[in-house]
Amino acid sequence: MFRGVLERQAGVGSGSGPSAFNQHFGRSLDLIHRLQLDRKLDRHEGCVNTVAFTQDGERLVSGSDDLYVNVWNWQTGETALSFHSGHRNNVFQAKTLPESANKTIVTCAADGQVRAAFISEDGHAETKKLAKHSGRAHKLALEPDQPNCFLSSGEDGAVISFDMRSKKSVKLLVCKTQSRQADAAARPLSLNSIHCNPCRPWQFTVAGGDAYVRVYDRRKAEAASCSGEEEQGDAAASTRSFAAALATPVRKLAPKHMQNDEAGNAARHAHVTCANFSRQGEIVATYNDEKIYLFAPEGSTQDRSRSRPPPAPVTSPAKRAKTGNLDEEEQEEQLREADEPRREEHQTQQAEADEMAAERSSTSAAMEHWRSSLIDDEVIQSYSGHLNSDTVKGVSFMGLADEYVVSGSDCGHVYIWSKHDGRLQKLLKGDRNVVNCLEPHPYLPATLATSGIEHDVKIWTPTAEQARPPGREAEELMARNTSQGARDSRVRVNQVMLTPQIIAQLMRMQAMHRAPRSFCLPLQQIACKTKAAWYHLYLMHWHVQLPRGLCR
Repeated sequence: MFRGVLERQAGVGSGSGPSAFNQHFGRSLDLIHRLQLDRKLDRHEGCVNTVAFTQDGERLVSGSDDLYVNVWNWQTGETALSFHSGHRNNVFQAKTLPESANKTIVTCAADGQVRAAFISEDGHAETKKLAKHSGRAHKLALEPDQPNCFLSSGEDGAVISFDMRSKKSVKLLVCKTQSRQADAAARPLSLNSIHCNPCRPWQFTVAGGDAYVRVYDRRKAEAASCSGEEEQGDAAASTRSFAAALATPVRKLAPKHMQNDEAGNAARHAHVTCANFSRQGEIVATYNDEKIYLFAPEGSTQDRSRSRPPPAPVTSPAKRAKTGNLDEEEQEEQLREADEPRREEHQTQQAEADEMAAERSSTSAAMEHWRSSLIDDEVIQSYSGHLNSDTVKGVSFMGLADEYVVSGSDCGHVYIWSKHDGRLQKLLKGDRNVVNCLEPHPYLPATLATSGIEHDVKIWTPTAEQARPPGREAEELMARNTSQGARDSRVRVNQVMLTPQIIAQLMRMQAMHRAPRSFCLPLQQIACKTKAAWYHLYLMHWHVQLPRGLCR
C-alpha cells in the first residue's frame, strides 16, 4: 500500500490516477483489518436506536430512547445540534433528506408517528407530525431518485409514501400474510424493515413478521390517500381504499428450509429483522436465531443460459477489407493500420472511465459467482457466527462496491464478512451488551458508525498501526454464539404465544378471583398442546388461581 501511495503522489505507475487509486486501495482488505475505535459520541441518555450519515458525509444523525435527535460533527466528536423529536416514545430511526442542506430530518418511533424536523438558520428545530401508523413505526427509506420523497413502514403492515413538497402522505399498500386457516382472512404483517433499490428506484423491499423478504414495484401498487388532514367522511373512504390497496410483490424470497409448505404452514418459526439492497441489486437479510442470507438480484437466476452476456462478435479480416484485390497479408496490414487510431482512442477512453469499468467488472464477476455458487434457487451466500435473538438487529453492505456484509450481535460485537465467500474478516467489540445499528460512511471506504444498548455512538476508522485479522478468539466466540443461538431457537419453539383470546380469558378469570369449572376444560386443552409450566407462570403473573391438577 505504501508503494502505491508514493506512485500516486508522483503520478507514475498504471494505477496512479485518482479513480484507479481509489478503486484499488479503497477495496483493500488491509483497511478492514486495520479498523479500530476512533471515538465515542456521548450525549444521549438512553439506548441509541439509529445512526445515519448525511448525504455529504460531514454529519451524523442519531436518535435515542431519550426522545432526542442529535446531529454530530463525527470527526471532532462535537454536537452540532440537539433537539427533542416531538415523539412520545422511543425514536427508532432518523434520516436527513438529501439536497436539503442537512436542514430537514425525518423520524419515526415507537409511538407510530412519522415526523419531520425543519432546522432554521439559527439552529432552532421545529417538528411536525406527517402521519401515524397504528402500531410502532420501525424504519424509513429514502428514495434514490427523489430527494424530497421517502417511505415508512410499521407493525400495522402499512407502507406510506411521503412527498415533502406537497406535505402529503399516500398509503401505498398493506403487506399481509395468509393465515394458516384456509377460511381465515389475510392479516397485516408486522414490518421491521424497508429499503429502496438503488439500481431500480421504483422497487422497495419490506420484511418483518415471517421468513419472507418481499419486493414491491411501486408502479404497480394501488395508492390510497391517507393524509392526516382529511375530513371524517373522506377518512372512511380512505380506509376502504387503503384496505383494497394490497399489492402482490414482484418477488418473495426466503431460504428453502424456511419456506411455507403447501398448506401455508411455516417450516421454521423465523422472522426477518432487517433487509437491505446492495448497489448491484442483491438483498441481504438477517433472521432471528438464524444466519444472514444474501439473495441474488432480480433476473440473475432465471434462465441462466440466457442471462449470460452474448459473446463479442468476431469479424474476419476478409469481411472487413474494403477491397478484394489485395492479397491476405496486405489486407491484414491495412486493417492493422486502420485500427491503430481506434485502439489508441479506446485505450484513452478506458483510462478515463476506469472507475466505471472497475465497477462493471465487479458486477460481471458477481454475476458469474451467482450462477456458479447458488445455495438454492435464490440464495447466493450465507453468513454465520453472530447472534440475533433478543433485539431487532440491523445488517448492511460496506465498501466502495459493497464487497462486505456487516452486522451487529447480541454478544456485543460487530461482524464484517466478505460478501462473496462468507469469510469473517473483522471482529470489533462494539458494546458491553448488544450492537443493533450499523451505518457505513457514504464514500469513505472503511469508516463505520455503530450503536447499541449503551448510550453512545462509536466511530470506527482504519487507523490501526498493524492489520489485525480475526484469530482463534473470534472462532471460539462464533462457536459459542452458534451454540447459544440453537438453544434460544429451541426455547422459542417451546414458548407459548399469548394470543388476545387467551389474555382475555385470563383477565376474566382474574376478575372472578377463582377459575370456575367451565373454564377448566379450555385451559386443559391449551395445556395439553403446550408446556403447562409456561402457562403456570403466566397465570401467576395475572394472579389467577390455577385449577388443581392442570399442570400435571
